Amino acid sequence: MPVYQNNGVRLHYISRHTPDQTAQESIIFQHGIGGDVRQPGRFLTPERTGIRAEALNIFHADFRGHGRSELGPVDNLTIATLAGDLVAFCDHLGLQHAIVGGISLGAAVALRLAVEHPHRCRALIISRPAWTAGPINTQAQRAYTLVADLLAADDWQSSASDALEQSEVLQSLDALCPDAAKSLRGQLRSALDSHEMRDRAIARLRQLPFSTGLGDGVASLSLVSCPTLILAAEGDPFHPFDYACCLANALPNCRLEQIAPKSAIDDRPHLEEVDKRIGRFLQSQLDLPKDGL
Repeated sequence: MPVYQNNGVRLHYISRHTPDQTAQESIIFQHGIGGDVRQPGRFLTPERTGIRAEALNIFHADFRGHGRSELGPVDNLTIATLAGDLVAFCDHLGLQHAIVGGISLGAAVALRLAVEHPHRCRALIISRPAWTAGPINTQAQRAYTLVADLLAADDWQSSASDALEQSEVLQSLDALCPDAAKSLRGQLRSALDSHEMRDRAIARLRQLPFSTGLGDGVASLSLVSCPTLILAAEGDPFHPFDYACCLANALPNCRLEQIAPKSAIDDRPHLEEVDKRIGRFLQSQLDLPKDGL
């Protein structure tokens, strides 16, 4: 299992290229809260992006407290710490710079890295951002706190699932955005399916939603000059379109593209649309070779 370390915490990652592959560019694309390397691993396929497989070295890492990575000190579970972990990941890979991006939490960490280490970013890909300068919105905080509290109950194994289904929080999400409701159920299910994940799930759900995205406010994004793509949809309470607009207005070299809402039943159209838009962006900004040429 490939791992790297930052401040004594072992962190797992995967690489989607062959050892002898010499690619034109490298990309680190990260998962959302409660996810792991499997989530971003479903994106960036050559068939959908139109970019030849040998043109990109693709990497994904499990953030601390996620997947196969260690948790480390709970108080260190912040956006700032995760950005520092990604800098250490770049160093481990021998990358002076890379295309950096992610989904939701991964997007927030990529932005933090770009502000604090702008020379390390060739380009940014921000998919469905949930953070701007401060923490995520209060609706998402309330939802994640509920799941953490349910998991912390003494009878969590028998009570948590029914309690979540009966909650006003989940019922309102089901009515407003079924995909957000599905995501919240997934936060609970990950711990119910693997009991050893319970403590890490509680820690990340209590810490990360209250972590600030940018230490020096949205104005600090003026330091980020690399090409940036933001993808966002209307109607997602955990990833407000207004947040994407706020970030796009503050970034000097940014393209904001509205995507269709993600379906809770079939996410294949979402994968297709996101990959096509990322492919067009990278080809236009970095002159990457097209698949089949």
